[in-house]
Amino acid sequence: MTAVAPERLAGVLGHELRNPLASALMGALAARELLDDDDPRAGLVDGVVRDLQRAAALADGWLAQARGLAVARRPLDLAAVLAVVAARHGAELTVAGTASVEGDAARLERLFDNLCENARRSGARRVRIDLRSGSGDCIVAVEDDGRGIAAADAARLFEPGWSATGGAGLGLHVVATTAAAHGGEVACAPMPQGARFTVRLPAAVAGVATA
Repeated sequence: MTAVAPERLAGVLGHELRNPLASALMGALAARELLDDDDPRAGLVDGVVRDLQRAAALADGWLAQARGLAVARRPLDLAAVLAVVAARHGAELTVAGTASVEGDAARLERLFDNLCENARRSGARRVRIDLRSGSGDCIVAVEDDGRGIAAADAARLFEPGWSATGGAGLGLHVVATTAAAHGGEVACAPMPQGARFTVRLPAAVAGVATA
């Protein structure tokens, strides 16, 4: 069997997961219709529906990117996206100013999920997300106090298939490709303890309402 190149894996996964995710989502929605709102199981099913919807959106985004299609963008409050991520990972969040971007909410959430998960895998006990805006960009720094990154490895972090910890080497590659698909970029800077990843995204056009 021919191995799939790491840089093509996201598109393959998007294609293979699309139909089973759609089927699972339909089943979850049908199950929810059988429950009254005050049923104690309703909240659990609602959570399953939300997670399946997010996974389906990610699969569609990966597939579109693999086909060379533009990212589906809509105005977003980046602080709101980061608040969801911070709550999910127990990270600290600081926001300075208004930060609006045009992007795919599910894919941007996954971008920052990957950075937080990477920090936890490195042994971080504290993860901090800092958002600020300036000069037409929204800048997000994700800092941790984990084992850090060797200076010699910093240049290879975002290569598909490369990992310093023996993992699949796709998480940070997804971070880089997602940022690029949104017209942005990501960089990593080793710290005395831990690491800092900085994601720069172009700010939305002034006067556009955000969701």
